[in-house]
Amino acid sequence: MWHQLSQQPESYERKHYYTFGRVLGAGTFGEVREAVFNPDGRRVAVKVIKKTALNGDEQMVLKEIDIVRHLHHPHIVQLLDWFESKDKYYLVFQLCTGGELFNKISEYGRFTEEDAVKLIRCGFESIAYLHSHNIVHRDIKPENLIFLDETENAPLMLADFGIARIMKSDDEVLNTLCGSFGYAAPEILLRLGHGKPVDIWSMGVVTFSSLCGYSPFWQYNDPRSLIMAMQSDNVEFDERFWWGISDHAKDFIRRCLCANQHDRMTAEQALQHPWLSGEHVSTRDLLPDVLHNFNARATLRRAVLKIQAVNRMRRLSQNHSNGSSGSSSNSFNSDKDLPTSYDNSKKQTVTIVDTNNSSAPAATSNSSADGNPSIPGGWTS
Repeated sequence: MWHQLSQQPESYERKHYYTFGRVLGAGTFGEVREAVFNPDGRRVAVKVIKKTALNGDEQMVLKEIDIVRHLHHPHIVQLLDWFESKDKYYLVFQLCTGGELFNKISEYGRFTEEDAVKLIRCGFESIAYLHSHNIVHRDIKPENLIFLDETENAPLMLADFGIARIMKSDDEVLNTLCGSFGYAAPEILLRLGHGKPVDIWSMGVVTFSSLCGYSPFWQYNDPRSLIMAMQSDNVEFDERFWWGISDHAKDFIRRCLCANQHDRMTAEQALQHPWLSGEHVSTRDLLPDVLHNFNARATLRRAVLKIQAVNRMRRLSQNHSNGSSGSSSNSFNSDKDLPTSYDNSKKQTVTIVDTNNSSAPAATSNSSADGNPSIPGGWTS
């Protein structure tokens, strides 16, 4: 009765179960707020999405809800509830307080290849679960790999299903230009059609970066060179940072970063790879090199250069769109709204630009005088 008098949707009554607290983050569509579920005092994260920001395409939110409401896996952030008002959607998730993947690694007193195996295995277990349900995430990156809490052995959780899709079959081909610069697979950038293998590519980039602190394609200064490098099947392992790291690790990365998506490992095959067994891995402390290359002091400079690189990628993608499944309506957003993560079929940004991670070795022959790279490698976010 109350919702009829207030002209609110019926589900809005559930908002009274929550006491809202501080803002955890904000973006194009709205904000994420910490809240308390009053019946049992549990802390949760509430994603508040403004309907006006959706430009009438509320199906985008309903698709996300439809995907995550059925997911139950120890390494996937769980949707606990959802409701709506006249002008907003409220998605209630598990609250994860342990921090993002790379930030957590930076806090380790020591970080070895064995530690990396444990984390990467968690990521692939969640991806294998998704793929077994014909779901492709399409935005795997360190910001979406977060720890449940601050304890030493906290589980690593996969989050943010805003541009995930349920595939009708294993053979379905998706054509949307989407993902995050530096982690998107070449078939996405070239609009060749894509599917589950894009998640394997993205996890390959995450794996590479977690072992050395920089992106595998950081040294390519323009979009054309970047795409050519991605298609070359030639992943370079700089001996200055990769000495002592096992051949199994390098083979694992190469099999994730196969340019031909049909030659890439599946998630299940990745879980069976010798490297993820944790045997014959290096015990060398990788943290000094990872932190050296992470180089937080270069964050602002890389953010500016990233925007320049995104502009160039926009022009290149438009050139490649002729004769592809894309159309002129699939152009990038305006220069004043450059996303790190986007779904171009909706012409909306999905997450705010986050420049907390770096992408290139802190000192190389292609670096500027202050040790910062002239172009951010692979436009990592």
